[in-house]
Amino acid sequence: MVKKLLLVVVALSLLIPAAACAPAEAETIKIGCVLELSGPLGHMGEMMLNGAEMAVEDINAAGGVLGKQLELLVEDGATDAAIGFDRVKKLVEIDGVQAIVGPMITPTSELSMPYAKVHKIPLMTMSATGVPLSEVEGTEWYFRTCLRDDAQALVLADFVLAAGYTKLATMVLDNTYGIGLETAIVDGLEAAGWPGEHVATVHYDIAKKDYRTELGVIRDSNPDVVLAVTYGDDGIIVFKQALEMGLDEIAWLGCDGNYGSALFAEPSSAEFMEKAIVAGTRTVGLGTPYEEFVTNYTEKFGAAPETYCDTTYDAVWAIAKGIQDAGVYDGEAIRTALTEIYGFHGVTGPIVFNELGDRTAGAFEIWEVVEDPTTETGYNNAPIEVVTWIM
Repeated sequence: MVKKLLLVVVALSLLIPAAACAPAEAETIKIGCVLELSGPLGHMGEMMLNGAEMAVEDINAAGGVLGKQLELLVEDGATDAAIGFDRVKKLVEIDGVQAIVGPMITPTSELSMPYAKVHKIPLMTMSATGVPLSEVEGTEWYFRTCLRDDAQALVLADFVLAAGYTKLATMVLDNTYGIGLETAIVDGLEAAGWPGEHVATVHYDIAKKDYRTELGVIRDSNPDVVLAVTYGDDGIIVFKQALEMGLDEIAWLGCDGNYGSALFAEPSSAEFMEKAIVAGTRTVGLGTPYEEFVTNYTEKFGAAPETYCDTTYDAVWAIAKGIQDAGVYDGEAIRTALTEIYGFHGVTGPIVFNELGDRTAGAFEIWEVVEDPTTETGYNNAPIEVVTWIM
Protein backbone atom coordinates (compact mmCIF):
# COMPACT_ATOMS: atom_id res chain seq x y z
CA MET A 1 0.00 0.00 0.00
CA VAL A 2 2.80 2.41 0.89
CA LYS A 3 4.63 1.55 -2.34
CA LYS A 4 1.50 2.25 -4.42
CA LEU A 5 1.02 5.64 -2.67
CA LEU A 6 4.59 6.66 -3.45
CA LEU A 7 4.14 5.78 -7.08
CA VAL A 8 1.00 7.91 -7.24
CA VAL A 9 2.83 10.88 -5.69
CA VAL A 10 5.68 10.55 -8.18
CA ALA A 11 3.27 10.29 -11.09
CA LEU A 12 1.37 13.37 -9.99
CA SER A 13 4.62 15.37 -9.57
CA LEU A 14 5.48 14.66 -13.20
CA LEU A 15 2.21 16.28 -14.25
CA ILE A 16 2.99 19.59 -12.51
CA PRO A 17 4.04 22.22 -15.10
CA ALA A 18 7.76 23.03 -15.09
CA ALA A 19 6.97 26.74 -14.57
CA ALA A 20 5.51 25.91 -11.17
CA CYS A 21 8.93 24.68 -10.04
CA ALA A 22 10.74 27.84 -11.16
CA PRO A 23 11.85 30.29 -8.45
CA ALA A 24 9.36 33.04 -7.72
CA GLU A 25 10.14 36.44 -9.20
CA ALA A 26 11.61 38.86 -6.66
CA GLU A 27 9.03 41.14 -5.08
CA THR A 28 11.45 44.05 -4.66
CA ILE A 29 14.43 45.57 -6.46
CA LYS A 30 17.38 45.20 -4.11
CA ILE A 31 20.43 47.43 -4.13
CA GLY A 32 23.40 47.18 -1.81
CA CYS A 33 24.82 49.96 0.34
CA VAL A 34 28.21 49.96 2.09
CA LEU A 35 28.64 52.65 4.74
CA GLU A 36 30.99 53.10 7.70
CA LEU A 37 28.53 52.61 10.56
CA SER A 38 31.26 51.99 13.13
CA GLY A 39 34.88 52.99 13.58
CA PRO A 40 36.25 56.53 13.16
CA LEU A 41 33.56 57.46 10.61
CA GLY A 42 30.65 55.77 12.36
CA HIS A 43 28.80 58.97 13.21
CA MET A 44 29.09 60.28 9.66
CA GLY A 45 28.01 56.94 8.22
CA GLU A 46 24.89 56.78 10.40
CA MET A 47 23.81 60.23 9.20
CA MET A 48 24.51 59.27 5.60
CA LEU A 49 22.38 56.15 6.07
CA ASN A 50 19.51 58.47 6.95
CA GLY A 51 19.96 60.11 3.56
CA ALA A 52 19.93 56.73 1.80
CA GLU A 53 16.80 55.54 3.59
CA MET A 54 15.09 58.86 2.91
CA ALA A 55 15.83 58.43 -0.81
CA VAL A 56 14.39 54.90 -0.82
CA GLU A 57 11.21 56.16 0.85
CA ASP A 58 10.85 58.97 -1.68
CA ILE A 59 11.51 56.66 -4.64
CA ASN A 60 8.97 54.12 -3.43
CA ALA A 61 6.41 56.84 -2.76
CA ALA A 62 6.89 57.92 -6.39
CA GLY A 63 6.15 54.43 -7.69
CA GLY A 64 9.37 52.53 -7.13
CA VAL A 65 11.60 51.09 -9.86
CA LEU A 66 10.40 48.93 -12.77
CA GLY A 67 7.03 48.71 -11.08
CA LYS A 68 8.49 47.34 -7.84
CA GLN A 69 9.48 48.77 -4.49
CA LEU A 70 13.16 49.49 -3.92
CA GLU A 71 14.85 47.67 -1.04
CA LEU A 72 18.16 48.78 0.50
CA LEU A 73 20.54 46.10 1.86
CA VAL A 74 22.96 47.90 4.18
CA GLU A 75 26.39 46.65 5.27
CA ASP A 76 28.87 48.19 7.73
CA GLY A 77 32.37 48.71 6.36
CA ALA A 78 33.60 49.61 9.88
CA THR A 79 36.02 52.25 8.48
CA ASP A 80 38.31 49.39 7.47
CA ALA A 81 39.18 48.71 3.84
CA ALA A 82 39.39 44.92 4.20
CA ILE A 83 36.10 44.68 6.09
CA GLY A 84 34.38 47.00 3.63
CA PHE A 85 35.59 44.96 0.66
CA ASP A 86 34.31 41.80 2.34
CA ARG A 87 30.90 43.48 2.72
CA VAL A 88 30.90 44.33 -1.00
CA LYS A 89 31.58 40.68 -1.84
CA LYS A 90 28.84 39.55 0.53
CA LEU A 91 26.28 41.80 -1.15
CA VAL A 92 27.21 40.45 -4.58
CA GLU A 93 27.85 36.77 -3.92
CA ILE A 94 25.28 36.07 -1.20
CA ASP A 95 22.59 38.72 -1.61
CA GLY A 96 22.83 38.85 -5.39
CA VAL A 97 22.58 42.62 -5.79
CA GLN A 98 23.21 44.07 -9.24
CA ALA A 99 24.24 47.57 -8.07
CA ILE A 100 25.81 49.06 -4.94
CA VAL A 101 25.66 52.52 -3.38
CA GLY A 102 29.18 52.94 -2.05
CA PRO A 103 31.75 52.12 -0.89
CA MET A 104 31.85 55.16 1.34
CA ILE A 105 35.64 55.51 1.61
CA THR A 106 38.52 55.62 -0.86
CA PRO A 107 40.57 52.65 0.49
CA THR A 108 37.59 50.27 0.28
CA SER A 109 36.76 51.56 -3.18
CA GLU A 110 40.33 50.90 -4.31
CA LEU A 111 39.95 47.22 -3.39
CA SER A 112 36.41 46.90 -4.73
CA MET A 113 36.74 48.35 -8.22
CA PRO A 114 38.61 45.49 -9.94
CA TYR A 115 36.16 43.07 -8.30
CA ALA A 116 33.21 45.10 -9.58
CA LYS A 117 34.60 44.90 -13.10
CA VAL A 118 34.94 41.10 -12.96
CA HIS A 119 31.43 40.63 -11.56
CA LYS A 120 29.90 43.43 -13.66
CA ILE A 121 28.40 45.33 -10.75
CA PRO A 122 28.26 49.15 -10.91
CA LEU A 123 29.36 51.02 -7.79
CA MET A 124 28.03 54.51 -7.01
CA THR A 125 30.06 56.19 -4.28
CA MET A 126 28.75 59.19 -2.43
CA SER A 127 31.93 60.17 -0.61
CA ALA A 128 35.08 58.39 -1.83
CA THR A 129 36.87 61.43 -3.19
CA GLY A 130 40.37 60.05 -3.82
CA VAL A 131 41.86 61.18 -7.14
CA PRO A 132 43.77 57.89 -7.79
CA LEU A 133 40.46 56.01 -8.01
CA SER A 134 40.03 57.41 -11.50
CA GLU A 135 43.03 55.30 -12.55
CA VAL A 136 42.25 52.04 -10.74
CA GLU A 137 41.32 49.01 -12.85
CA GLY A 138 37.53 48.91 -13.07
CA THR A 139 37.01 52.66 -12.98
CA GLU A 140 34.46 52.28 -15.79
CA TRP A 141 32.24 50.47 -13.25
CA TYR A 142 32.68 53.20 -10.65
CA PHE A 143 30.63 56.41 -10.46
CA ARG A 144 30.67 59.34 -8.01
CA THR A 145 27.99 61.76 -6.88
CA CYS A 146 30.72 63.51 -4.85
CA LEU A 147 33.50 65.63 -6.33
CA ARG A 148 37.12 64.49 -6.41
CA ASP A 149 39.79 65.71 -4.00
CA ASP A 150 41.64 67.64 -6.67
CA ALA A 151 38.58 69.89 -6.95
CA GLN A 152 38.35 70.26 -3.15
CA ALA A 153 42.09 70.95 -3.01
CA LEU A 154 41.87 73.77 -5.55
CA VAL A 155 39.28 75.53 -3.41
CA LEU A 156 41.60 75.24 -0.41
CA ALA A 157 44.60 76.34 -2.51
CA ASP A 158 42.71 79.45 -3.61
CA PHE A 159 42.06 80.22 0.06
CA VAL A 160 45.78 79.87 0.88
CA LEU A 161 46.70 82.18 -2.00
CA ALA A 162 44.09 84.79 -1.08
CA ALA A 163 45.14 84.78 2.59
CA GLY A 164 48.81 85.16 1.72
CA TYR A 165 50.10 82.11 3.60
CA THR A 166 53.63 81.10 2.56
CA LYS A 167 54.59 78.20 4.85
CA LEU A 168 52.30 75.17 4.57
CA ALA A 169 52.54 72.08 6.76
CA THR A 170 50.36 69.04 6.15
CA MET A 171 49.16 66.45 8.68
CA VAL A 172 47.13 63.82 6.88
CA LEU A 173 45.89 60.26 7.15
CA ASP A 174 48.38 57.74 5.81
CA ASN A 175 46.03 56.42 3.15
CA THR A 176 44.93 57.17 -0.40
CA TYR A 177 42.47 59.81 0.77
CA GLY A 178 44.83 61.74 3.04
CA ILE A 179 47.89 61.64 0.81
CA GLY A 180 45.80 62.29 -2.30
CA LEU A 181 44.30 65.49 -0.89
CA GLU A 182 47.69 66.64 0.36
CA THR A 183 49.26 66.05 -3.06
CA ALA A 184 46.44 67.84 -4.83
CA ILE A 185 46.65 71.03 -2.75
CA VAL A 186 50.46 71.22 -3.09
CA ASP A 187 50.22 70.63 -6.85
CA GLY A 188 47.47 73.24 -7.11
CA LEU A 189 49.51 75.83 -5.27
CA GLU A 190 52.61 75.18 -7.38
CA ALA A 191 50.58 75.38 -10.60
CA ALA A 192 49.23 78.76 -9.48
CA GLY A 193 52.75 80.13 -8.97
CA TRP A 194 52.56 80.14 -5.16
CA PRO A 195 55.74 81.71 -3.74
CA GLY A 196 55.52 79.68 -0.55
CA GLU A 197 57.07 76.46 0.75
CA HIS A 198 55.71 73.10 1.88
CA VAL A 199 57.62 73.02 5.15
CA ALA A 200 56.45 69.72 6.71
CA THR A 201 54.78 66.50 5.59
CA VAL A 202 53.25 64.21 8.22
CA HIS A 203 51.37 61.02 7.30
CA TYR A 204 49.88 59.51 10.45
CA ASP A 205 48.58 56.05 11.30
CA ILE A 206 44.86 56.09 12.08
CA ALA A 207 45.34 53.20 14.53
CA LYS A 208 47.49 55.32 16.84
CA LYS A 209 45.83 57.11 19.73
CA ASP A 210 48.62 59.59 20.43
CA TYR A 211 49.87 62.05 17.84
CA ARG A 212 52.08 64.30 19.96
CA THR A 213 55.22 63.23 18.11
CA GLU A 214 53.63 64.03 14.74
CA LEU A 215 52.30 67.34 16.05
CA GLY A 216 55.79 68.15 17.30
CA VAL A 217 57.05 67.88 13.72
CA ILE A 218 54.35 70.33 12.66
CA ARG A 219 55.26 72.77 15.46
CA ASP A 220 58.98 72.59 14.75
CA SER A 221 58.48 73.40 11.05
CA ASN A 222 57.10 76.83 12.06
CA PRO A 223 54.25 76.96 9.49
CA ASP A 224 51.74 79.76 9.09
CA VAL A 225 49.02 77.35 7.95
CA VAL A 226 48.41 73.60 8.43
CA LEU A 227 46.24 71.28 6.34
CA ALA A 228 44.58 68.56 8.46
CA VAL A 229 43.06 65.61 6.61
CA THR A 230 41.37 63.42 9.23
CA TYR A 231 38.35 61.25 9.84
CA GLY A 232 36.22 61.63 12.97
CA ASP A 233 37.62 59.78 15.99
CA ASP A 234 41.25 60.31 15.00
CA GLY A 235 40.53 63.96 14.22
CA ILE A 236 39.27 64.48 17.75
CA ILE A 237 42.59 63.24 19.14
CA VAL A 238 44.64 65.31 16.69
CA PHE A 239 42.78 68.51 17.55
CA LYS A 240 42.63 67.86 21.29
CA GLN A 241 46.38 67.29 21.48
CA ALA A 242 47.07 70.23 19.16
CA LEU A 243 45.24 72.47 21.63
CA GLU A 244 47.26 71.05 24.53
CA MET A 245 50.46 71.86 22.61
CA GLY A 246 49.41 75.44 21.87
CA LEU A 247 49.03 74.91 18.13
CA ASP A 248 45.77 76.85 18.06
CA GLU A 249 47.87 79.97 17.44
CA ILE A 250 48.52 78.71 13.90
CA ALA A 251 45.87 78.80 11.14
CA TRP A 252 44.55 75.36 10.14
CA LEU A 253 42.60 74.14 7.13
CA GLY A 254 39.92 71.47 7.42
CA CYS A 255 38.25 69.22 4.84
CA ASP A 256 35.17 67.07 4.27
CA GLY A 257 36.49 64.32 6.57
CA ASN A 258 36.52 66.53 9.67
CA TYR A 259 33.27 68.40 9.08
CA GLY A 260 30.37 67.74 11.44
CA SER A 261 29.17 67.39 14.99
CA ALA A 262 31.15 64.20 15.68
CA LEU A 263 34.31 66.30 16.03
CA PHE A 264 32.67 68.35 18.79
CA ALA A 265 32.02 65.38 21.10
CA GLU A 266 35.28 66.20 22.90
CA PRO A 267 35.17 69.82 24.18
CA SER A 268 38.90 70.33 23.61
CA SER A 269 38.59 69.27 19.99
CA ALA A 270 35.68 71.66 19.47
CA GLU A 271 37.54 74.49 21.17
CA PHE A 272 40.59 73.96 18.98
CA MET A 273 38.57 73.88 15.78
CA GLU A 274 36.75 77.09 16.69
CA LYS A 275 40.03 78.84 17.46
CA ALA A 276 42.32 77.46 14.76
CA ILE A 277 40.45 76.31 11.64
CA VAL A 278 40.12 79.28 9.33
CA ALA A 279 38.49 77.30 6.49
CA GLY A 280 37.35 73.81 5.59
CA THR A 281 35.53 72.41 2.58
CA ARG A 282 32.65 70.06 1.82
CA THR A 283 30.35 69.26 -1.10
CA VAL A 284 26.90 70.90 -0.95
CA GLY A 285 23.94 71.67 -3.17
CA LEU A 286 22.39 74.91 -4.33
CA GLY A 287 18.86 76.16 -4.88
CA THR A 288 15.36 75.03 -3.94
CA PRO A 289 15.80 71.23 -4.24
CA TYR A 290 18.73 71.33 -1.83
CA GLU A 291 16.90 73.62 0.59
CA GLU A 292 13.90 71.30 0.55
CA PHE A 293 16.15 68.30 1.17
CA VAL A 294 17.71 70.01 4.19
CA THR A 295 14.28 70.91 5.57
CA ASN A 296 12.84 67.42 5.04
CA TYR A 297 15.90 65.67 6.46
CA THR A 298 15.91 67.92 9.53
CA GLU A 299 12.21 67.39 10.18
CA LYS A 300 12.52 63.63 9.75
CA PHE A 301 15.67 62.99 11.80
CA GLY A 302 15.74 65.92 14.22
CA ALA A 303 19.11 67.24 13.04
CA ALA A 304 20.39 68.97 9.93
CA PRO A 305 22.19 66.80 7.36
CA GLU A 306 25.97 66.82 7.53
CA THR A 307 28.69 65.88 5.05
CA TYR A 308 27.60 63.59 2.21
CA CYS A 309 24.07 63.00 3.45
CA ASP A 310 22.97 64.85 0.31
CA THR A 311 25.28 63.00 -2.11
CA THR A 312 24.13 59.71 -0.54
CA TYR A 313 20.53 60.67 -1.26
CA ASP A 314 21.54 61.47 -4.85
CA ALA A 315 23.53 58.22 -5.20
CA VAL A 316 20.45 56.12 -4.40
CA TRP A 317 18.38 58.12 -6.87
CA ALA A 318 21.08 57.80 -9.55
CA ILE A 319 21.20 54.00 -9.17
CA ALA A 320 17.39 53.86 -9.26
CA LYS A 321 17.38 55.94 -12.43
CA GLY A 322 20.02 53.68 -13.95
CA ILE A 323 17.90 50.59 -13.25
CA GLN A 324 14.76 52.27 -14.58
CA ASP A 325 16.51 53.45 -17.75
CA ALA A 326 18.07 50.01 -18.29
CA GLY A 327 14.63 48.43 -18.12
CA VAL A 328 16.11 45.35 -16.50
CA TYR A 329 17.76 44.48 -13.20
CA ASP A 330 21.15 43.56 -14.61
CA GLY A 331 24.51 45.07 -13.61
CA GLU A 332 25.90 45.45 -17.11
CA ALA A 333 22.73 47.08 -18.43
CA ILE A 334 22.58 49.37 -15.39
CA ARG A 335 26.19 50.48 -15.95
CA THR A 336 25.47 51.30 -19.58
CA ALA A 337 22.42 53.32 -18.56
CA LEU A 338 24.47 55.26 -16.01
CA THR A 339 27.02 56.25 -18.66
CA GLU A 340 24.18 57.76 -20.67
CA ILE A 341 22.73 59.85 -17.84
CA TYR A 342 22.93 63.52 -18.74
CA GLY A 343 21.54 66.37 -16.70
CA PHE A 344 20.12 64.21 -13.92
CA HIS A 345 19.10 66.76 -11.29
CA GLY A 346 19.85 65.68 -7.76
CA VAL A 347 19.52 67.72 -4.58
CA THR A 348 23.21 68.62 -5.04
CA GLY A 349 22.51 69.94 -8.53
CA PRO A 350 22.83 68.53 -12.06
CA ILE A 351 24.86 65.33 -12.16
CA VAL A 352 26.79 64.31 -15.26
CA PHE A 353 29.45 61.57 -15.31
CA ASN A 354 32.50 61.70 -17.55
CA GLU A 355 34.07 58.63 -19.19
CA LEU A 356 35.77 57.76 -15.87
CA GLY A 357 32.53 57.95 -13.92
CA ASP A 358 33.59 61.15 -12.19
CA ARG A 359 31.12 63.95 -11.58
CA THR A 360 31.90 66.93 -13.79
CA ALA A 361 30.43 69.82 -11.79
CA GLY A 362 29.16 70.76 -8.35
CA ALA A 363 29.53 73.15 -5.44
CA PHE A 364 31.72 73.39 -2.35
CA GLU A 365 30.91 75.10 0.91
CA ILE A 366 33.83 76.76 2.68
CA TRP A 367 33.11 76.39 6.40
CA GLU A 368 34.37 77.35 9.83
CA VAL A 369 33.50 76.28 13.39
CA VAL A 370 31.60 78.70 15.60
CA GLU A 371 30.23 78.66 19.13
CA ASP A 372 26.51 77.91 19.13
CA PRO A 373 24.66 77.66 22.46
CA THR A 374 21.60 76.17 20.73
CA THR A 375 23.44 72.90 20.02
CA GLU A 376 24.14 70.06 22.46
CA THR A 377 27.91 70.52 22.19
CA GLY A 378 27.89 74.31 22.13
CA TYR A 379 29.52 74.41 18.69
CA ASN A 380 28.44 74.21 15.07
CA ASN A 381 29.77 74.39 11.52
CA ALA A 382 28.93 77.63 9.74
CA PRO A 383 29.28 78.47 6.05
CA ILE A 384 31.73 81.16 4.95
CA GLU A 385 30.83 80.99 1.27
CA VAL A 386 29.79 78.56 -1.47
CA VAL A 387 31.81 78.21 -4.65
CA THR A 388 30.86 76.31 -7.80
CA TRP A 389 33.27 74.04 -9.63
CA ILE A 390 33.24 72.72 -13.21
CA MET A 391 35.71 70.21 -14.63
